Amino acid sequence: VKLDIVESQPGKQKNCYQSLILSLDGDASASVVERWSGNFVWICPSPFRIGHKRKNWFFSGQRIDGELEKSELNEKDVTFTSCRASGAGGQHVNKTNSAVRAVHAPSGLSVRVETERSQHANKKLALQLLAHKLAEQEKAGASLQNAKRRMTHHQLERGNPNRVFRGERFSES
Repeated sequence: VKLDIVESQPGKQKNCYQSLILSLDGDASASVVERWSGNFVWICPSPFRIGHKRKNWFFSGQRIDGELEKSELNEKDVTFTSCRASGAGGQHVNKTNSAVRAVHAPSGLSVRVETERSQHANKKLALQLLAHKLAEQEKAGASLQNAKRRMTHHQLERGNPNRVFRGERFSES
């Protein structure tokens, strides 16, 4: 299993961390994540806080889903339908289908463009608007995922541990 530190919050003492986010890669990574998910307790006088009364140190591990997939705007995934433009514009508006509705099937996003007189120009503009909306949607999803990931730094349940470790050698009991 290959392990990389993705994000860390350093502790007050040297070589200590308040929180870590790790990335695991390899065949056995799923079993390692399963084994280290949950709440744990380490029962030991801390070698980093000499003379501190507390002997039970709680920590937790939990799985965080990977990065979001980036959606590419492929014209094959877009369905165009033409319709009549609305509003003032003379007799030309009621005779031609120059407005365009474009629907991106994978994301469900849709736009309606009727600003240009040409259907081809409206299609080009619709593709640009869809690409912009798709980028905004991905940005919002990424910021939501980052917020969830930051909140994991602050979530720790004390008590009812899945595993218990004792002593400075971190022996499991």
